[in-house]
Amino acid sequence: MCKFDLDAESRDGGRAFAGGGARATRDQCLRAALRRFLPLIAFSLALAACNRSGPSKSTVNPLDRVDTVRLKPSNFLHKTFTVKKYTSFPVEVPPHTVIPRIHGTFESFVPRPGDDDLSDDSTDVSFLLMNTAQFAAYSHGQGGGTALYTVESTHSHEVEFVLSPTNDNAEKYYVVFVNLPGGPPVKSVAADFTLSFGY
Repeated sequence: MCKFDLDAESRDGGRAFAGGGARATRDQCLRAALRRFLPLIAFSLALAACNRSGPSKSTVNPLDRVDTVRLKPSNFLHKTFTVKKYTSFPVEVPPHTVIPRIHGTFESFVPRPGDDDLSDDSTDVSFLLMNTAQFAAYSHGQGGGTALYTVESTHSHEVEFVLSPTNDNAEKYYVVFVNLPGGPPVKSVAADFTLSFGY
């Protein structure tokens, strides 16, 4: 049972609890406990407030962090060039890009001075779209021509390919035009390719 010390308690309703041996009422016990422990509770709350750190940083999937700046399409290849063995062009996808997309057209031909350009099965080329590792293997004669996207043999084609999203780092890809055996040793290609973002 709760007991009161005469020095700590005042008379309540004319009754005194003399000698510290009188039994206290329940309300008086609660008041005494509050007086005794209230400073300790207040100190604990103040200490907890001081030690509180800022809001914890949540782990965010890098793919969910998309640049707010709208990226403009990049017409990275718009020219006519010659192909002996193969000709490649790099294209870099910026970080935090959700739907990078390569699309374009190309036509292979052999110029004939004084006549129309020759563009038929004899002027066919192959088209490859590769990531960095695939292109490194291909350019060193390894990997057997592994690619993300391949057109085996054509002299006129339209390409449409959605690349993987990027995270904190940019990703480099290569579009590669390959001369096929059995035709002219040098072919010309007119290509127009764009890297765009979104559908």
